[in-house]
Amino acid sequence: MKKAVIILVITGLGLVGAAYYFSHESLKLMEQVQEDEHLNEVLLENEMIADESAREELIYGNTIIYQSIDLSKPEYAVINPCMQKFQASDELDALCLNTILDVVVDDFGEQGFINAVIGASIDYDNLALDHTFLDNLFSERSSLANRLNLGFLNRYRNPSNLQRAFDRYKTHLLKNIPKSLYQKVFEKQVDECLSAYEEIADQNNKEAFFEDIYFKADSQNSHGQYWKYTFWKRREIEKNDKIIYAILSEIKRHYDDQ
Repeated sequence: MKKAVIILVITGLGLVGAAYYFSHESLKLMEQVQEDEHLNEVLLENEMIADESAREELIYGNTIIYQSIDLSKPEYAVINPCMQKFQASDELDALCLNTILDVVVDDFGEQGFINAVIGASIDYDNLALDHTFLDNLFSERSSLANRLNLGFLNRYRNPSNLQRAFDRYKTHLLKNIPKSLYQKVFEKQVDECLSAYEEIADQNNKEAFFEDIYFKADSQNSHGQYWKYTFWKRREIEKNDKIIYAILSEIKRHYDDQ
């Protein structure tokens, strides 16, 4: 066995659900017996502690740092030159990317990597969605971790792969993302995406609708404002829009029913 140096830091969701859930459940009990202004101060202080506890759990509870991975001789023959080239020129072709990704996912596990990608999308300082996440993924000079994250996500553009992974791991993911964390980080984006999909479905002339959307986005230089619509146009091209809508709807129902 040989070793290839692969320096990669990935932060996953870990077991943040339990700590975050129980911290906020204790706050609910305190709110029920609220009596004076002093208790308000205690509530605020405990909410800050709960948020900090969740942040620490997210950041430190499930951080994977690969410094080296044991490889077979054939793997080493492919990966080691790839890593040397990346370290020297910051370049990683498709063959190298997928070969390294296969080794890391095999070592980390598919579920672990899914956790890590979700964890990477969180702004830990504010317990909110990190709006730089997508920019970092698509940056021309992104880190190795971001390149592997994007390569991993690209595997689920295939609707069958996406549905298989969701069916296999949804129980774990929904259990470990409590409603309080979902509401802080993901609810707004899920609701906006679902609303945009339904608005698009109601259009009599979808082609004209999207022409208008893209014209506004380009002329106003505000693609972020119209992202929730263009997101679905890209999903339609990839033919995974219906499955993604169904998955987001199931996630929304899960948390709405709690």
